[in-house]
Amino acid sequence: MATYNIEIWGKDNYALADIRHICSDLVWTKTLNGAETLNFTIDLNRYEELLKNLGYEYDAFGLMEVGRNDIRIKRNGVYILGTNVYRFVFVTHDPTIEVQVQCVGYLNYYKTRYVTMDFDTETSQDEILFQVIEDCNAKTGGDYGVRRGNVTGNMALRTRHYKRKEVASLIQQMSNCIGGPDFDFTPDKLFNIYETKGTYHPNILLYYPELHGKPGNVQSFNFTRSVDGVANYVMGIGSGNGEDAVQSSAEYALGEQDIYRREKVVTWNSVSQQDTLDEHTNSVLHQIQDIIEIPTVTLKDGVLNLNEVDVGDTVNLDLASNLMLRHINGAYRIHKIECVVDDNDSESVTVSFDDLDIDTIIANQQLAEEEL
Repeated sequence: MATYNIEIWGKDNYALADIRHICSDLVWTKTLNGAETLNFTIDLNRYEELLKNLGYEYDAFGLMEVGRNDIRIKRNGVYILGTNVYRFVFVTHDPTIEVQVQCVGYLNYYKTRYVTMDFDTETSQDEILFQVIEDCNAKTGGDYGVRRGNVTGNMALRTRHYKRKEVASLIQQMSNCIGGPDFDFTPDKLFNIYETKGTYHPNILLYYPELHGKPGNVQSFNFTRSVDGVANYVMGIGSGNGEDAVQSSAEYALGEQDIYRREKVVTWNSVSQQDTLDEHTNSVLHQIQDIIEIPTVTLKDGVLNLNEVDVGDTVNLDLASNLMLRHINGAYRIHKIECVVDDNDSESVTVSFDDLDIDTIIANQQLAEEEL
């Protein structure tokens, strides 16, 4: 069983209070290249007693306010999550009043920030992203405390022209480009960029219902096996009119033999170079040529050490107890972690693997081409 702290942090980057003892219904999530979420509930009367004890008797929002304060989560003495307070929801349960506190990760800071910047010469994609953050920091009231973090791996070179571009989308669209980076924000607001985020944990095996006589550590699982979204012949259309448009195609012959021919037409209006269009078309085919399965597993308490395992990491999954599940046996990359923590800090962890939203990837490729 883990031990949690829920800390309120001020704008000057210092901890104001640990409120774990008055919190319930703690739930947090992490998503690869997305914003974290954090939700918990406090009893209003107990919280106001805390305010009085800390000297905020006449300042109801002096300790914690939406948009201003951050909440950082410690697990077993180590910070694992940093978020900004986004919303208070007041709910009556006569005679008590609860406050549902909803928080989002630091990426969400940049949903209301816009930049106009030009990178005319080929620039490393990490440097583009860092300079965008620094441009935000330089504006009046715009410094959220985010600073350059580490860069891991080789970075693609890009040219970009942004005009009033929303920054959160800019960061995520860069990550969805071909060769785009993974990224995260640490609890202490370092912005890290990776060629590929994550570590392979060969010693971690998640299994159901049992293995070698030992009960499984997976409590439940679900996944859908479907041809929805599958295509084994992709036609790529670039810029131009009618038959004069740049065109490309990519084909997966084995898939056509197995589940018939399934076609998809993809348009990138801003792509004028044949080699770029070929690259995009082949990339889409590679993503959608096989039958899609995205497993989600809920684990028993204490199975994963969430101080060591993170989104982007790869673990082993074995659901091979039945004939139709025998192929779910191998290494899977973690896309999302959701953790529900009870009042005793017991954890129910749900892990989702290898998420794929091809339409979003295509849309982001198109937007990236428009910004070249």
